[in-house]
Amino acid sequence: MPARKAKHENRVSIDAKADAKHAAILVVHPVKARRDQLLKELRSAGRACVAFASASSALESVAADSICGVLIAADAASDVDHLRALPGRKILLCDKVDMQAARLALSLRVDDLADANSGAARIADLFDLSAGTEREPATRREKRLLGLCRRLNDSRKELSRELTRLCSDMTRSYAELAGRIDTVAIAGEFTGLVRQELELEGLMRTSLEFLLAKLGSMNAALFLPSSSGDWSLGAYVNYDRARDSAEMMLDHLADTAPHRIAQAGFCMKLDTPEEVAQALPGAAEWLGECAVLGSPAEHEGETLACLLFFRDRETPFPEHAKETMEAIARILASQLARVIKVHHRHLPKEQWASPGDPLPPAGGDGFDDADDRDLLC
Repeated sequence: MPARKAKHENRVSIDAKADAKHAAILVVHPVKARRDQLLKELRSAGRACVAFASASSALESVAADSICGVLIAADAASDVDHLRALPGRKILLCDKVDMQAARLALSLRVDDLADANSGAARIADLFDLSAGTEREPATRREKRLLGLCRRLNDSRKELSRELTRLCSDMTRSYAELAGRIDTVAIAGEFTGLVRQELELEGLMRTSLEFLLAKLGSMNAALFLPSSSGDWSLGAYVNYDRARDSAEMMLDHLADTAPHRIAQAGFCMKLDTPEEVAQALPGAAEWLGECAVLGSPAEHEGETLACLLFFRDRETPFPEHAKETMEAIARILASQLARVIKVHHRHLPKEQWASPGDPLPPAGGDGFDDADDRDLLC
């Protein structure tokens, strides 16, 4: 077996010397199967060629004047010093001509790039084997280099665009994550405040005070539904309206805004007069010049309250206000349901009053004590 191996190595060396009598293409590829395939394809294309596994072995075995150019596989590019010492025109053979391949070509200072999938004839044509010349004329070389530079520049621009998009996505994701964290913290804080509130007036007051602290100064109204389908004003904060007109305004809003908010079923953030007129047409004459934030407080498919906040458009609500309102409205609805359940525990559910129902007359109301009556005030 060792004798047979030595015979095979001698045969390869002799073939290399025979091909080296004429200017040949030197193939440097570490994979024997791929190296033999390249030899076969190039020779089929009518080109003399020799092949070695590494640049160092090629330098030891082939004379410089017998080589017209070198085809270097990307897998053999680690031996930089020996590759640069090889004679003739150098072409880097890559599986794909892209930005990474171009960077490798620049680091090796090769003359050109070749796509391994382009075929032996195309690869062979990159070598100029005309008599008396070892390199392309300067103009052709310049054109080729200019083309390579354009491809590199296009790749750089595309990479820059991708990085810009990636940075924008990361910034947006960070802002969304930070907003969610803030919303979760606010929801936890509000839950701790209202969890022990089992009296309706205290619950409404605490809710409005909390939202004013988180969203800033504003006009605020909390509307409650009644069994008849109407809405009444449960609690309010008058920030910048004249006292004489505030009650008229709030009565008018109670007849128009809660119905639209409950019907919409989601929190609405309205920043322009056009948005206000479209979402709350009956309230536009009072709210047309305001930034508006409104949300239903729903529990198990039932709207137990409606929140309406508004202030001058010169100080609009922040972007996180909508998420904050949605979180607070869910917690408020859950606590309202809990309050109603506690104060009507002695009655069948179909006889429970809505939060906005008027207080029944004394003596025949069916409530246990004065606390139950105060709940509906």
